[in-house]
Amino acid sequence: MWTPKPAIELSSQRAVRRHNLSVVLRQVVERGPRSRATIATDTGLNKSTVSSLVSELMDFGLLVERGAEHRGTAGRPGLVVDVARDGVVALGLEVNVDYVGVQATDLAGGSRYKGMEAVDNRGRGVDEVIDRLGALARGALQEVQAQGLRPIGATVAVPGLVDIEHGVVLIAPNLHWNDVPICDLLRERIDAPGLEVGVDNEANLAALAELWEGAATGFSDFMYCSGEIGVGGGLVLGGELFRGYRGFGGEFGHTTVEHDGLPCACGSRGCLETRAGLEPVLAAAGIIDESEGGARGLARPVGELVRRAQAGETQPLAALEDCGRWLGIALGTVVNLLSPQAVVLGGNFAPMTQWLAPVITAELSTRVLGGNGAVPPVMSSSLGAEAAMRGAAATQLRRLLADPTLVAGAVPI
Repeated sequence: MWTPKPAIELSSQRAVRRHNLSVVLRQVVERGPRSRATIATDTGLNKSTVSSLVSELMDFGLLVERGAEHRGTAGRPGLVVDVARDGVVALGLEVNVDYVGVQATDLAGGSRYKGMEAVDNRGRGVDEVIDRLGALARGALQEVQAQGLRPIGATVAVPGLVDIEHGVVLIAPNLHWNDVPICDLLRERIDAPGLEVGVDNEANLAALAELWEGAATGFSDFMYCSGEIGVGGGLVLGGELFRGYRGFGGEFGHTTVEHDGLPCACGSRGCLETRAGLEPVLAAAGIIDESEGGARGLARPVGELVRRAQAGETQPLAALEDCGRWLGIALGTVVNLLSPQAVVLGGNFAPMTQWLAPVITAELSTRVLGGNGAVPPVMSSSLGAEAAMRGAAATQLRRLLADPTLVAGAVPI
């Protein structure tokens, strides 16, 4: 007589199955195409279990079978399984001071769609900004679905403090936002039932992107520092993003560098971004006039700053040196406190790295205990302006890697 299994036992079996599916999928995503036999050897799972798991992942549309594996040994080569590049996709969205953007990334890390609109978001209301972001998201969803891809989620990157659990931007000083339920508002605009929507700080997401696929790959501890209108920061410690007790860790731009300095948009005084934010740097370089409203569309003035620095013009070089000095002062505290392996300059600081890095390094050498051997290398982001959007998309894809059965909730084609 058949006896039903207890619910706890069934739940445990499903949890083990999800875990094993994750192990196999990660093997292929992170280590490349491989045979079932190689997966079994590398994971310690038996061959029949691996074969069953691979079949299930293929049914999910996450893996596909390709040509034979060349092992250089005797015996019949096995077919390899690879990531299904035409399977799932995730959206990375970004709201920043002077643009909104979207990027769609597939499970293999390929970029399947990009869209960006340059605009001064400080001069627009919350609803107007989210209307435009929603329009970009809908356009991206239409395009990737036309490619036969299934969207599994979207994450928004914003420059401010975020309650990621409830999907709320608590404060974004440079956007003049307070308590904005961005996830709920965006879901209304996208109108894609079942699509997971999340939000996080843009520098945190950029730091994760650099960790997973950028300049910081291979580092377990580093500081990511980005330059926009403000100065963003993301800390990775022990291979994990550091959020702190309330989730607000890494607010590097609001490190105090002058005890009674210039007023900051956050309400404090003497914050790093009052000296190293792009508007004061561009103003010091003679490229914009802050009294006339500052920068509108940063790409062009930053490009002009770089061009003039390359030409050896005195004023831009002095502005970059001053920016590097202020960054070095703030980073000196970070390095003494946390001893990171590296500092990664991202956002609009990335194209300035050749001028900023030597000054930051020199400043650190005078401030960091332990001599020059304790000064971490200062390097440029390899992802540039796309880092936050790539990190945003990757958070959704990593959610799927942890539980491949979530694909069942993907938005249908």
